[in-house]
Amino acid sequence: MKLTIRPPAIWLVLALAASPHLRALPEAEATAGRLIVRRYADAVVVVKLSMILKISVGDRPPASSEQKIDLNGTVLSPDGLTVTSLSAIDPKVLFESVRPQLAPPGIGVDLESSELKSVRLRLADATEVPAKVVWRDAARDLAFLVPDHPLSGGRTFTCVNPREAPEAAMLLGNYYHLSRLPEALQRAAIIRPCTITGIIERPRRVLLVSTDYFGDILGCPVFDAQGRVVGICVRFLVDGSPKGIVVVPSADVTAAAGQMTAL
Repeated sequence: MKLTIRPPAIWLVLALAASPHLRALPEAEATAGRLIVRRYADAVVVVKLSMILKISVGDRPPASSEQKIDLNGTVLSPDGLTVTSLSAIDPKVLFESVRPQLAPPGIGVDLESSELKSVRLRLADATEVPAKVVWRDAARDLAFLVPDHPLSGGRTFTCVNPREAPEAAMLLGNYYHLSRLPEALQRAAIIRPCTITGIIERPRRVLLVSTDYFGDILGCPVFDAQGRVVGICVRFLVDGSPKGIVVVPSADVTAAAGQMTAL
C-alpha cells in the first residue's frame, strides 16, 4: 500500500488565483519583498521523507503502508540545521489523515508501528542531501534536522538567522511569508504579503498570520520588511490535534535549537 501526502497542485493554483493578497503592492513593499526573495529563497528547502506505517484493518493481519511526505523547511545555519513542522511528519497525525481512505466507517483501523525509512533535504539547485531528525519539540511543533555530511566543494547552506529578529511583531503590520510550491509547479520560490492579525499568549506565545492557503507554508519563515525573521509557520495543536497554522516567534525557535545543541 502506498499513499503520498502532498496538496494537489490544482488546488494551490486555484487558491493563488483567488487570493485577495495578489494585488499590486506599493513600490516600497514590493521592493522589500523582492529583496527577501533574492537573499533568502535558497534558505527554504524541501524536506523529503519516506515512512513505513504498519496498519491493521479489522481482523486482517497488519500491512505496511509507505508514506512519502514532501514539505518545506527553513535552514537556520550554514552547516544545514533545518527546522520544519513536527506534526507534518508525525506518524500519528499522518495516520489520522489517511485513516478514512483505509476502510469504511465502522471497521477498526489501528496504527501498529512506524519506521522512518529515509530523510533528505532538497536544495534550490535540486541537490539532495541525506539527513536525519535530531530533535523534536512537540510543545512548539518544531522538528530539527541536520544533513549527514557537508556540502561538496566546501559550500555552505544559505540560511536565515532567527537571532536577527524584530523585538516584537506589530499587529496589522506588513510582513511576508516565503515558501516553495509543490513539485508539479517546479518548487518555485513564492513570497506573499501577510499581516499579523492576533497573538495567542497561552500556553505559549504564537502569532496569527493572515493568508488564504496554508498548505505550502508549514516550516517556512515569516519576515518583516527589513528582512528579519519574525518566526516559523507551524501547526497549533490542541491535545495533539491540529487546529490551524500559527507562527512560532524566532526567539522560541532559537531556544528550541539551543536545547538541541545542549544535549
